Amino acid sequence: MESCLHHNGKRNIQVLGLIILFIVSWSVLLFYHPPGEIVERLGVRNVYIFVFLLAMIGGVSTFTSTTFYTALITISLGGVNSFWIAFFASIGLTFGDLVFYYMGSKSRQCIKGKYEGNVLRLTKWMEGIDDRITMLMIFLYSLTPLPSDVIAIALAIVKFPFRKMIVPLLAGNFTLIVLLVEFSKLGYSLI
Repeated sequence: MESCLHHNGKRNIQVLGLIILFIVSWSVLLFYHPPGEIVERLGVRNVYIFVFLLAMIGGVSTFTSTTFYTALITISLGGVNSFWIAFFASIGLTFGDLVFYYMGSKSRQCIKGKYEGNVLRLTKWMEGIDDRITMLMIFLYSLTPLPSDVIAIALAIVKFPFRKMIVPLLAGNFTLIVLLVEFSKLGYSLI
C-alpha cells in the first residue's frame, strides 16, 4: 500500500506553501493592477498566455474564481479574439483541475475510518452508472462557473478514468468561457 501524502512531511508543506504563495501573488497583482491595465502592458499577443495562467490559478478556488471571471470579462471587452480567449482559458482551467485530480488519486489511501465506508459506497454507486452518463454530468457541471476541483478530486478518489474525464471537462470549460465572453460583449454593446 502506498503511503499517505500527509506523511511525506516537509516536501508536501513546501509544495503547498508555493501554491498558496502563487495564488496570493496573483490575487494581489489583480487587486492593484486592473486587467485593462495588464492587457495594455502585455499587448494583445501576450494576453493569451496571461489568460492561460490566470485560468490555471484563478479557476481553482471559489475565492479566486470571482477574480478570474471578472478579469476574463474585462480582457474580452478589450477587443481580443473570443475563440482564442476561450481556447487558452479552457486549457488553463482544465490543467488546474487535473492537478486536483492527481492530488485526489494520491490521497485516496489517506481516507480511513468513518469516511472509508462512504468512499466505498460512492465507488460502488459510480461503478453502476454508465460512463457516458458520468461524462455528461462532468460536461454539465463544467458549464457552471463553480470550480471543478471538487468533482476532479471525487472522480479521482472513485478511480474514474482520466481519459474519460478530460474531454467533457475541456469541452464544458470551453463552452462556458465562449458563452461568458460573448454574453459579456453583447451586454456591453447594449449599454
